Amino acid sequence: MNCKRCHHTDAAHEPSSKSHSVIKAGRCLIPNCSCRQYIDPIDEIDEELV
Repeated sequence: MNCKRCHHTDAAHEPSSKSHSVIKAGRCLIPNCSCRQYIDPIDEIDEELV
């Protein structure tokens, strides 16, 4: 998945030292990217998936 803020993949973001969760990933490791935290693009869960 891609970050909602910078649109880079979750793999491009620094992993959290406390958790291995993608949602808690840190700053983007792409040079010249100013994104400081991965933002999950899924804001709402589709009711069909629940």
